[in-house]
Amino acid sequence: MLYQSFPLSKVAPGQRFEHFSGLVNRLFSPTRCQLPKKQPEAFNGAVDTARLDHLAIANVATSAVRVDRLPSHIAQINEGSCLVKFQLAGQSRFEQCGHVAHLLPGDFVICSNTEPYRLRFDGAYRMSVLAIDETTANRMLRNREQLLGQRMPAEDPSCALLSSFVANVAGKLSSLPEAMAERVEHTIIDLLGGVVTARTQSGTPVRQPAVQTLLAVKQFIDSQLCNRRLGPAMIATNFGISTRYLHKLFSAEPETVTRYIRSQRLAACHAMLQDPAAGHMTITEIAMHWGFYDLSHLTHAFSERYGRCPSAVRAGGNLPIT
Repeated sequence: MLYQSFPLSKVAPGQRFEHFSGLVNRLFSPTRCQLPKKQPEAFNGAVDTARLDHLAIANVATSAVRVDRLPSHIAQINEGSCLVKFQLAGQSRFEQCGHVAHLLPGDFVICSNTEPYRLRFDGAYRMSVLAIDETTANRMLRNREQLLGQRMPAEDPSCALLSSFVANVAGKLSSLPEAMAERVEHTIIDLLGGVVTARTQSGTPVRQPAVQTLLAVKQFIDSQLCNRRLGPAMIATNFGISTRYLHKLFSAEPETVTRYIRSQRLAACHAMLQDPAAGHMTITEIAMHWGFYDLSHLTHAFSERYGRCPSAVRAGGNLPIT
């Protein structure tokens, strides 16, 4: 087993992002890496890899980044491979073959480097990536095309078993005994093959329970409150479901999905209005920060919810959140 570590902390701050982009292209396959904001000096992270006989494992942990695999990149490779991306911490959004997967810790997604894809990390994250050569993938992952870009949820027992095993192995790459490497590889391949068999035997991936989807949707909403585009259409697209199904998920909830988004934004504004650390921000800035269009938009909804205007709460009101 060949183990290598690439800590970005040893690279000059202004060169870390460029160095990381080069690592991704060299260790995985050609891609385009971009920063959400033009601040390369703020970028940091670490990459370490272990190469076994039929697969390689890479741990990647950085600040926010966007990765695109374009048709022009695919033309540069001679042999394809299968990638399995395990979300260990933080969140990500992955798109391939018309499917969109929002990954939370414990989830993973199967993808191919012979198809274009998009990967988005809006904040710090940790991810383990398995790279499996095409010959091995064709043998062990029959019908994997059905699953490309699909979220493999941590709530599914077979997915959870594989995800937890990979996470455990990922944390021990630097000290994994050589004698264990072959056994680890065989176990990962067997478990992954079992997941693919279980989720394709009916011809289509098994939909996760509605209650788990609803929980994941709420977690996604809470992470995107600052995004003004947040709404039923964006959420449905992100999870690869219809807006009709999304509204059905909230049918037994006290609030519709739209009202839930507004309630969470109002609660966030209420908390910030009382937070001394946000005292330098105007109420308009707070409103805009949490996705409201302007001050009047916030004031109307806020007064309706709490019975007092935002300025009254900021002036010292001790109103509990209800």
